[in-house]
Amino acid sequence: MPIPQQQLRDPIPSTSRATATSTTPSPLKIPEVLDHIFSYVDNHSLCQSAILVCRQWYWMNRHRVIRGLIFDGHSDPRKLNKVLTRLPGAGRLCWFTGRDVNRDAHWVQLRKVLKRNHDQFLQNQIRQYQHVDQSSSDEELQEDSITKRALTDSPLRELEIIGDIDIGASLPPILPCLYALTRLQLELSCNTTLQMGQLLKACPLLKDVHVSALSTHCLELPGPWFPFVKESHKQRPLRLLSLVLERVRLPQYSLEDLLSITPHLQELKIIGLFKVNPALPQHDPTVQYDPIRFFQHVRALDLSLRSFHFSIRDQPLTTSELREMMFDIVHLPPGSRGEWTFWTADLTPSMLRNLNEVPNVVTTLEILCETITNCGPDSGLHRYLCASPHLMHLRAPKTAYLVEHLDLHQRLRGRYLPATGLAQTVRPGIWKCRNLQTLHLAFHSRRDSTLSSPTNARLIFGYLARVCPQLRDLAIFTTESCVLNNRIYAPVLHMRLQGGFCLLARLKWLERLRIGSSERLIAYKSWDLKWMVTNKHSFTDRRQRRKIVGEWDELLVEEEKQEVLRIQTHGQSGSRGDNSIATSAAALKEDEGTAEVRKELDNLGLLVDVKAMMEEMDSDDFQCWKSLRKISLYRDGEVGLRPDQEIQRLTS
Repeated sequence: MPIPQQQLRDPIPSTSRATATSTTPSPLKIPEVLDHIFSYVDNHSLCQSAILVCRQWYWMNRHRVIRGLIFDGHSDPRKLNKVLTRLPGAGRLCWFTGRDVNRDAHWVQLRKVLKRNHDQFLQNQIRQYQHVDQSSSDEELQEDSITKRALTDSPLRELEIIGDIDIGASLPPILPCLYALTRLQLELSCNTTLQMGQLLKACPLLKDVHVSALSTHCLELPGPWFPFVKESHKQRPLRLLSLVLERVRLPQYSLEDLLSITPHLQELKIIGLFKVNPALPQHDPTVQYDPIRFFQHVRALDLSLRSFHFSIRDQPLTTSELREMMFDIVHLPPGSRGEWTFWTADLTPSMLRNLNEVPNVVTTLEILCETITNCGPDSGLHRYLCASPHLMHLRAPKTAYLVEHLDLHQRLRGRYLPATGLAQTVRPGIWKCRNLQTLHLAFHSRRDSTLSSPTNARLIFGYLARVCPQLRDLAIFTTESCVLNNRIYAPVLHMRLQGGFCLLARLKWLERLRIGSSERLIAYKSWDLKWMVTNKHSFTDRRQRRKIVGEWDELLVEEEKQEVLRIQTHGQSGSRGDNSIATSAAALKEDEGTAEVRKELDNLGLLVDVKAMMEEMDSDDFQCWKSLRKISLYRDGEVGLRPDQEIQRLTS
């Protein structure tokens, strides 16, 4: 039942008003209930909605609201002064840097501002305690001034550092200013070293630590981390809830010592451990890891883990070790654990067998590996997606999925692919995970040279928009390089109007969108992208789009002829995918939802599907991606900008 606007604006009624209304109180008038509800609301909703409802809601959530800043050294380094000016009082800072010549100078400026803010905060704290005994007549004014100082001078709580930066030399000087840090995320594209003991000692409030090296790099975490960890009275327990280390090299005993003083840990993921630093393969000794001993150590600690993973880069887990990692470490009731992480390029038969033991509870699946690797026609991931209705989050950014698996009507056959041979083994199908909210996935084609064709792009965009309408977080990648005529080139998806990028506008709940993992040269025009910000695009852009669509008449006629020829050649069953993952007999048993989606995909991969979307966008009441907050198209890193900012970056 909706709550009257007046009640929201004044949740604590006066005595006279209370006597005139019903005696049944609203649950929203109970502060404890409200506080519990707000603890589940994300920061964006709190900032944009909750704190604006009324004074009570503002005061209850002011400690939860985090103001974030982003410095992107790749796009416009001139914005550094603006970011640093707004740094006091900011709760989150994302620092994204590349290999530009000014990166060290930028970091020095950041260090100076952090030091100044830290000193100012300490002075305000001293001033606050010195005036704590003021008279009661000044109490309200004092409380208001203290609150304002706390909101403007509060230290950083979250820090993300992404890019090429020597963290071993850059982080220690600012650690004294990060004592209030609760979350640290490092994504480093260089070989460097991090002293974990020094970090955890300087930041005792840390709850989430996510550290990873990107590409082919390695992050060294030398030990010992805690020299006195054996004497428990000398080492206070840490507050860590989540620890994720990826592509790092560390002594196993240091990690085990750390876990003995993290009694509250809920997420532990050690991904792709290095035995040898690839930058110094002949100088550094090989580090040995013992999965069985590590599993035994974790079990003995009896941690309240809800998510666990352990993998070594050049040492695949045996079948027994894999089962132990999946079923024996996490102490949750049978059938209640829904998150699984694997170090693999594609789901193997043993992984599929283990997942089939818990078919109705797997909601989150992560597939991680070193470099983007192509899936084959008989992909285990493809079979799993076509049979798993409960999956809600799939993160497989290095797994390259065949576009032909999406080609339900086999419109690529005869156009870009041979009609016989290996192409016959590719079996398209419709994913069962209709409620998928997160998708990070790479794509490739049996003929990589065609990956940049408009048809391939329309297949990807059109399929995801129809089959996964609930997507909130979408990241699409492609293989890093392909060979064509004995030349290596970097493929990109066709992002112009003809490629059907606009088909993703059907995703009404999309919040984050990323396409591509590194810079690619694409000649964008304003009319190719302005549809993303409907309320800002000009009549000129709309007219230009109509003109371009009008020039497709010959292409549409040719497309229709090819469709007639395809049906005549392969029969009507070809339009329904005679090589589908299900046989024709099983196809008759399709549930009503799948049959409805199949009908919606009649024009999958065709230019006429894009034309229909353009006509829908021409309506005055069309709104695209009302919830989208970050978009990143073919650029390094995952920072992301607002749609209007990204359009300006790409078309300027």
